[in-house]
Amino acid sequence: MSTAGERKCALLVGSLHKRDQRRLLARLPKASSAAIRPLLAELNAMRLPLAELANELLATEVRGLTASTSLDLDQLIDLSECLPPVWFAYVLSVWTSVDREFCLATLDRGIAIAVRRELKSIALLPPKLVDALRAQATAMVAARAGVA
Repeated sequence: MSTAGERKCALLVGSLHKRDQRRLLARLPKASSAAIRPLLAELNAMRLPLAELANELLATEVRGLTASTSLDLDQLIDLSECLPPVWFAYVLSVWTSVDREFCLATLDRGIAIAVRRELKSIALLPPKLVDALRAQATAMVAARAGVA
């Protein structure tokens, strides 16, 4: 059984060019990639308009995302403690309102080194993917705040 996040990810990845799909799936942690690949294959077999569906998903996910829901440095650091370095690097790469070097300097040395290494390999992301990463990070912070 797949999670909602895996299904959303498969839809978003499916809306990308095949070359970009391969690159992104290769950069994901193995467990995530293994979960998303079969879902992506199912979506492709359905011959749905994935780009249109992804746009609708993003419009729904990002609706209401404003400067007031932007993450601050403390919230980003909190995310660094629960996300693997590769995922935190992606989150940090899309959060342009925070000084990246300052944020990295506040992290534990080992995490900072791993995140810095990942940041070097992240290419320019499509705007819709940037919006989706921001929305997901904001939702994670909200969920963590609800738990605290």
